Amino acid sequence: MYLLTKDKTQCSGCTACQHVCPKSCITMQTDDEGFDYPEIDAQNCINCHACERVCPMANPDLTGCSEPESYATFISDLSQRRTSSSGGAFCAIASIVLDKGGIVVGSTMDKDFQVHHIAIRYADELHLLKGSKYVQSRLGNIFDIIKRELQTGRWCYFVGTGCQVAGLKAFLNRDYPNLITSDLVCHGAPSQKLFDAHIAYLQERYHHKVVTYDFRDNSRWSVSEKVGFEGRKPLINGNYKLSPYLYSFMHAMTYRPSCYVCPFATIPRQGDITLADCWGAKRFIKGMQTAYGVSLLLTNTNKGRKAWTMASESCEWQDVDITDCIAFNGNLVHATNKPPQRDNIYKDIEQRGYKAVAESTFRPTIYYLKRVTNAMKNNPVTRPIAWLWIKAKGF
Repeated sequence: MYLLTKDKTQCSGCTACQHVCPKSCITMQTDDEGFDYPEIDAQNCINCHACERVCPMANPDLTGCSEPESYATFISDLSQRRTSSSGGAFCAIASIVLDKGGIVVGSTMDKDFQVHHIAIRYADELHLLKGSKYVQSRLGNIFDIIKRELQTGRWCYFVGTGCQVAGLKAFLNRDYPNLITSDLVCHGAPSQKLFDAHIAYLQERYHHKVVTYDFRDNSRWSVSEKVGFEGRKPLINGNYKLSPYLYSFMHAMTYRPSCYVCPFATIPRQGDITLADCWGAKRFIKGMQTAYGVSLLLTNTNKGRKAWTMASESCEWQDVDITDCIAFNGNLVHATNKPPQRDNIYKDIEQRGYKAVAESTFRPTIYYLKRVTNAMKNNPVTRPIAWLWIKAKGF
């Protein structure tokens, strides 16, 4: 356990230990890489060992459903689907809870590009939680808020990575009938500090203030960067390989140390429902319209099945074989392998600066970039982006 060993692979930053402490003597402190870890105020600690017992990394609960029901789905409302990352199944479930007068808790990115969890109560706030955020979301005091709401009888729907769901469940230490959880199938999480450096890099490179940022351009189903600037046209990197941040993310160079040994990247999953992209859907599902994204949804508990039964009325869906889904999304059943660059990547950024690393380690070879842009030139949708990129890079 991290508080005893200081081994960073043993801490996911879920904050369960912080919130369970009866003396409030544990705080989350940010390390040099930008990840938060718990620290104990030894003077106030009463050695109750509650923090050790609650830690889900030390004591993972893997007793859930080993054969979940699995579906490929997307929300029928096209406007909701087109503003979602992968089909909008989250919106369908969240709407059920909001209609019950409940709260929905998930990650948002504020105007300063800080990613953290918030609770919403109204349908017109749902947009705050939509879309992928490839940054570890800070949980703050959200576990305490959820517990208070649950104790009043209010419905709550919590969405987070597997470790965050595990942390919430460990902190609550009981099954509330009015709590629904969804775990997200996760590659791993870079730090907020790294993302802050990327925003600063974009502003320096393009000489304009960044005002909006999307990790995925929702005009099509893919991982691609869309950046809105003040006073100039948006930048759309139509392939993740053209974005230093997304390139390093997709190649697993920058995740939290615990991500590479994640005990929650497995079936049984942690949530009542599991949500992911149903990558490869076009290959193994005949007739499904995939242009605007398809969600993979697993029901892992009776609560999850009941919630999906209600939400499915507003969705198009088909049963799928989980083995087909695993073939295109391996993080359903195993953690991401750590690449050799990870051991020193944050030190390298500290020494050379983000720009130098972004323009060397965080990009493919020029030969590969030429292949990507040539392919984009042959696609009428991405052709304008390709020519802008060629002009900017000079090849």
